[in-house]
Amino acid sequence: MEKLLAVIEVGRDGLVAIHARSEEHNCMILGCGNSEEEAREDFFECRDELKEMAEKSGTEFPDFDIEFAYDTASFLRYYGNTITLTGLQKITGINSKQLSHYVTGYRKPSPKTVERIRQGVSKFAETLQHAVLV
Repeated sequence: MEKLLAVIEVGRDGLVAIHARSEEHNCMILGCGNSEEEAREDFFECRDELKEMAEKSGTEFPDFDIEFAYDTASFLRYYGNTITLTGLQKITGINSKQLSHYVTGYRKPSPKTVERIRQGVSKFAETLQHAVLV
């Protein structure tokens, strides 16, 4: 089963788009909506329509193993209402003004910076996962 990376992007207007491309099968699956949930529903509807079209034409449409991932700026935009940039600064060690540049699209983070953000958020998520409340 081919693994397919579906990238979630959140526009400055708040609209969510999801796109995935299979070079091997020469197809692209797209979805969009006012929320991530709507965009995922549209994405899977698009996948089902492509599968139906393939069946009608006598070809087989593959069952993809789909993995969803955010681009960094979209992740920061999407979770900006939950985790402030000041909070992300504490989690990642990256200045909140610099994070703001990524959110607005003024600058793009380097691969090294993306990894720092990913590691910081992952460590924070692990901490939350193991939190015990009494």
